[in-house]
Order: sequence, then C-alpha cells, then structure tokens
Amino acid sequence: MLSYSVIGTGAVGGYYGGRLAESGRPVRFLARGDARLLAERGLTVHSPLGDFAIPKPEVFGDPALLPASDVLVVSLKTTANSSLRDILAPSVRPGTAILVLQNGLGMEEEVASWFPEALVVGGMCFICAQKRESCVVHHLDYGSVTLAPLDSRASGVLESIRADFEASRVPVTVSSSLGEARWRKLLWNIPYNGLSVVLGRDTRELMDGTASRRMVRLLMEEVVAGARALGFGLADGDVDRMLDFTDRMTAYEPSMKLDADAGRPMEIEYMYRRPLAAARAAGARLGAIELLAESLAWIEESRGSAQSSSSR
Repeated sequence: MLSYSVIGTGAVGGYYGGRLAESGRPVRFLARGDARLLAERGLTVHSPLGDFAIPKPEVFGDPALLPASDVLVVSLKTTANSSLRDILAPSVRPGTAILVLQNGLGMEEEVASWFPEALVVGGMCFICAQKRESCVVHHLDYGSVTLAPLDSRASGVLESIRADFEASRVPVTVSSSLGEARWRKLLWNIPYNGLSVVLGRDTRELMDGTASRRMVRLLMEEVVAGARALGFGLADGDVDRMLDFTDRMTAYEPSMKLDADAGRPMEIEYMYRRPLAAARAAGARLGAIELLAESLAWIEESRGSAQSSSSR
C-alpha cells in the first residue's frame, strides 16, 4: 500500500483521491482556494456507484508543508503548469513517483525534465465528473484509468499504483506505450472539449446533431492520422468505438466548456498546440484540428479583450 499526495482537488483529484482515501490508503490533499473549507467540511462524492464522504481529509494549502508521500498525483489543469514545478519541488525525492492525471500531450516528459530522479507515470482518466461547488464532486459516469510508464524505471511502482486503484473501485488498464495511450485519450478530448465550447453543446447534443456528429468524426479521423504519423497503432475502428463509447455516456459538459463558461483559461496549449506540433513534425497536417484550436484561441482572446474594455 502506497501513500499519496493529491495535487489539486477539482473533479479528478477529488474523485480519485477520495476513492483512495475511502479504501484506507493514506491520502493528503493539496488544495488552493478551498483548503480551509475542505478541512472543515470534508469531501463529499456523489456517484452512481454510491455516494461517499471523507469527513476529515488531511488537507494542506502550502506545498512546502506536505509530508513525504510515495506518489504525487498531479490533477491540476494544465493551465496551471507554469507553477507546477515549484508546487512539486518540495515533495520530490529520489524514487518519488509522479502520476500525471492531466489531459493533453507532453506533460510527463516535462515533469521528468524537471525531476529526473522521479518515477513518472501517465494516467489517462475516462470519467465524467464535475466540481461545481467547494468540497463536493459529482461523478456522473465511467471512471476508469489507463496507466502507462514514461520509461521502464516506473514499471514497478505502476503495478503498486494499479493495485491500490483497483482496491479503491477504480478500473485500471495498463499500456506499454505512453504516447499511444495519450493519443487514444486525445481521440475523445480533441473533438468533444473543443466543439462543446465552439458550438455551445454538451456531448449528447453533439452526438444527436447530424452535422455536429460529422464534425466529431472528422476530428477523430485526424487524431488517428496524427497518431499514425508518429508510429502509434490507432486504427479506423477506434473512431467507431469512441463514438459508441460516447453514445452510451450520460449527457456531459466537458471540462473545457465549464472553464469557458466560467471565464477561466482553456487547456489549448497541451490539448491542441502540442499534439498539432508533434503531428506536424512527423509530416501530418491536421487542418480541422488546427481550425478548432484557432477558434478556441479566438474565443479566449475575444473574452480577454472584452474584459479589458469593460474595466476601462
């Protein structure tokens, strides 16, 4: 049994950290704005698998005060990654495992460049969960995790993480290729996150619309093309499987839509810019994804301009 420090207590960190704590694993939570409330009120998770609560979680508001843990679970949005190195630094020692539960591409390599003494594992979360209020996570559907090591040094700790997650009611699969696992997650993230913002629709509405469903398929086909250019084994059938996966999903507003609606920064860099750059370097030009990325950037820039004008 490993000990865990969960860096970020949004929907992902709250759900998976909560599951680990509920099963008796030692879990600490590093929270930002709601550290005091979380310590006072505890963590509540509403789930179709059964609601549960962690009434007295171990919560810290300062990364310098976190006790040593075997595994640092990074569940912050990638929009906070400019400060991630400083957040992690006090807790990283030789052999510390860093489990990256973020969306996008290239995060594990970045973390390893900061902390070469760490054991880095990627975690691709297939979950519908939202945190719309302090201390409460709403788990709506799914909840599995795919784990993949950045390199062979992390294989042993990955198996221990897998055992802890599975003992905590979290289904786990293991991939030997982090790059392929990341692109498989992008197969969902790229179309649904971006289109939910640009079209202002949830996943059910995107799937039910004839034109929007065609747009989803086109974007997925480009993700497959980008992955293949990089040597990863995504196939045409993966598109149909992902469409079927989403057809069976409860109606869901992806995290990027919630961020856009709340006026928060969107995860454009890691979810779009970096995959596009990697595909371009391998000779693949993904025109529809490029257009979607620029549309998201325009929305963000326009919002910033409007806010600047209103403050004058």
